[in-house]
Amino acid sequence: MKYISEDQEKDTFAFEATKEELEVCSKVIHLALEWLDEDFNTRHQNTSEDAYRAGLRLNKKLLALLNEHKEDTPVDTIIITIRFLEASIIYACFNEVCNGLSFGFANVPTLKELIGYNKEELRIFYAHYKKVYMDCI
Repeated sequence: MKYISEDQEKDTFAFEATKEELEVCSKVIHLALEWLDEDFNTRHQNTSEDAYRAGLRLNKKLLALLNEHKEDTPVDTIIITIRFLEASIIYACFNEVCNGLSFGFANVPTLKELIGYNKEELRIFYAHYKKVYMDCI
C-alpha cells in the first residue's frame, strides 16, 4: 500500500493498493463488523456518524471496486479514494482483528480458517495499512 494524496476540504485521501491488499481489508472489515455488530459503534465513538453502518457501506464499496478489477493481473495496483472516517474504520477493524477480540465463544475458528490468513500474515498487511493511515492523519 502506498499513500498518494489527501484533500482536507473534501475529507478524503487516496492510496494505492494491490487487489490482495484490498481483499484483505474487505475481509478484516467484514470479520470485525460481523463479530462486533452494533458494539463497533460503542468501541469507536470518534464521530457523530454511525461507524458500523459506514463500515458496511465501505465494505460494499471495496467489494464493488474489487469486482470492477477482477480481470486485472495480480500485480496491478488500484487507486482508491476514501473518506477519513472510512480510513479510520479500516484501521480500527485491523486493530480489532489483529489484536484479538473476545467473543465469548469456546471454539472460535482460527483467522486462517475464517479469512485465509493467520495473525502474522495479517499483521504484515496491518503494518502496511498503518503506515498509509498514519501518513494521512
